[in-house]
Amino acid sequence: MKEQDGQTGPLPVHTGAELPGEAGTNETAARSAELRAALGSIRTIRRLTNLGSDPTARPAEWERRRLLRTVSLLLEAEGIPPSAAGADGEPVRTGYRTSEGDRLGQVLVRWVGPRGSGIRFQEQEHLQRCQTVLRNWGFEALEVRGPGGRRYLEVEAGPA
Repeated sequence: MKEQDGQTGPLPVHTGAELPGEAGTNETAARSAELRAALGSIRTIRRLTNLGSDPTARPAEWERRRLLRTVSLLLEAEGIPPSAAGADGEPVRTGYRTSEGDRLGQVLVRWVGPRGSGIRFQEQEHLQRCQTVLRNWGFEALEVRGPGGRRYLEVEAGPA
């Protein structure tokens, strides 16, 4: 079963496909506190459910079942802004956009922005930052070039 949006839990998670009013940034103190608490919860879940010498080094089963939510949460919590979409679905703000991948257990991360914003020339730098964040949390994040040479990340939880 695929998550259709990032709003499946108590903390609304921004995938970058929300309308601008729904996809606020983490500039408020309350939002920042919620994100810090969510990161603490992820670490706790990993400690309690993963085995091995460093249980926090890799995603827990709970995260694997909510991969879109987890990836989106981690990016925003690390200060990477989500994009936002207009009524037509086109980006109206520069930032990450996450979506389900073609394969089960895969999330795609793109760096998008409004037409004419020159986003194509910024995407490699920003995607590398996203890649670093996700790898630091134990995810596999591979940079891929798609149609027209546009870059994006394919993210997976890796071996259990």
